[in-house]
Amino acid sequence: MVFNVIAVWLLVAAIPLWIYRWIVYSRLSGAERGIFKRLVSRRKERAIGFALRIFGFLAVFAASVIIVVFGLRYLKHGTLPLDPYREIIRSRVYSGVEPVDQVLDTFHYDQLLPVAILTTCLLLSIAFTLVAAALRDISLIGRLRRKIHNVTQRTGQVLS
Repeated sequence: MVFNVIAVWLLVAAIPLWIYRWIVYSRLSGAERGIFKRLVSRRKERAIGFALRIFGFLAVFAASVIIVVFGLRYLKHGTLPLDPYREIIRSRVYSGVEPVDQVLDTFHYDQLLPVAILTTCLLLSIAFTLVAAALRDISLIGRLRRKIHNVTQRTGQVLS
């Protein structure tokens, strides 16, 4: 439940970050945009690779926790029931909009626990990647502008 809320807040935070990123990018000159595009294209890891790595880590971590919890439950009770997520987690996050809440019920709360956990891991990895990519690009643009400003200040030339 907490991870769902964190993922939603990260998605909400990603919107103004990407808007700010596009505003800062639009203020770059043509030459600065070319430099920025070359720097982005030569990154060691693309955003999709980062998202897959985060998802893999979260899925392995969640699987290990599920194995420990269900293993202890099996040792204590001798059964291994796979109930829907709605039966295990009683508190839910609802938007108050009926169509959205029905979709949440169908695609998350009515799923089996492992499927619900994997969808949460997927949502969390996508949200974290969106925020991290926007912050990384904003930071890169800031460093690029500082370096170009220092170079143009030393040489007295304007980069166009």
